[in-house]
Amino acid sequence: MAPKFIRLPLLLGAFFLVFLLGVHVGSRRDILNKKSDVINLFSNVKLNKELQSMKEESLKSFSFAYNKTHLWSMRLANEDYYRIARALPCRTVTYVGGLKNESMDSCSQTTINEFSIESTLQAQKWIYDHQNPANCENKKFAIIQKYAWSGFGSTIHQILWAFGTAIGEGRIALYQVPGNWHYGSCPLSNPDCIFLPISNCSVPADLDFKKVTLINANIDHWFKPVYPPIFANRSFNWYRSQLLFYLMRYNSQSLNHVQRRITESFDPHSIDLHHPFISVYVRRSDKVLNREMSQAYHLQRYFSLFDEHARRAKISNVYINSEDTNVFKEFEEVNRNKKKYYKLLSINTTRNIVFSTLLGMSLEHRGEIVLEFLTDLFIEANADLHAGTLTSNWCRLVDEIRLVLGKRIPYYTPEHRFLVDV
Repeated sequence: MAPKFIRLPLLLGAFFLVFLLGVHVGSRRDILNKKSDVINLFSNVKLNKELQSMKEESLKSFSFAYNKTHLWSMRLANEDYYRIARALPCRTVTYVGGLKNESMDSCSQTTINEFSIESTLQAQKWIYDHQNPANCENKKFAIIQKYAWSGFGSTIHQILWAFGTAIGEGRIALYQVPGNWHYGSCPLSNPDCIFLPISNCSVPADLDFKKVTLINANIDHWFKPVYPPIFANRSFNWYRSQLLFYLMRYNSQSLNHVQRRITESFDPHSIDLHHPFISVYVRRSDKVLNREMSQAYHLQRYFSLFDEHARRAKISNVYINSEDTNVFKEFEEVNRNKKKYYKLLSINTTRNIVFSTLLGMSLEHRGEIVLEFLTDLFIEANADLHAGTLTSNWCRLVDEIRLVLGKRIPYYTPEHRFLVDV
């Protein structure tokens, strides 16, 4: 047995080693906990049995659309985004207007799992495979026709309801060719003018109404959504967002236009070099006149909602767009009161465009304006924080796309209403 004068240093040394080991393990556990927000996106997603059965090999065939940072040209949320999400307080919002009210807690594991990138990839692949079979023979089809003559966001949402109806019935959705598309003059006269084709199948030459049905895209609301079995347990907010994202994949001509306009307007020219930034879309004019919005909100109201969070996350770049040119004068006033903390990002675009303005335009001119709309949508979807009014169909498009991209930080809205349909 060792003498006491030897045993005491040995005991102290052992105690010190145990202490160091505990600190190391505790620190490592803390680091791992901080990383869990990202790790669980890829390892803890609770997909239903059919989605779980999809193997990694099946996603490799989808690689033309997904390259770990982008899906169909849209940038996915990344570690920089999740760092911002972790830095901000948890917020719970409730979406209304669907089959039932649905709550989203930005820190809830349920929300993190459902709106994860893995969940998006698997959903987008399923929709793509459904719409683009290896063989189109002996398939059931739904031909989407009669587009709504309404604002662009409203028109797209009504196409979305028709698309969802087709998929819910187990049919491949096709656009009528030519259609009665109001937002461009290409020969197809349907949304394929600006987006990637909805399907690799074509409208059958002989319509066999045992296999083919017609669905109007001017139905206003989707009163009774029917999910395919694979998505039966998903929230309506998630499902409608996935369907819309698939419909709005920019074709090469639209994407080239968008990137060219960003290059012309931004300095530095790449949108990636302006992260992190917040996007603010201020809707007024006809929305207020027609009482779809209760009032027009001064830009200060938007900034009061996110200013504290933007500073906490060290976000000073702000992208602003609106049909109302007064908004940019208001920004000068607001930023002066903020001691010029914010740097404005904007694009040169046609202002004062509302639905009544579009009515008097030629198809060609409307098509040009829609490309300006898509430029704005691309920039807003790429933002890290988002502010707007969700009574606007346009803001709902942004909300839906950013959710698909894995961006779970809730919208900042002066209306304090989160709508999925009105």
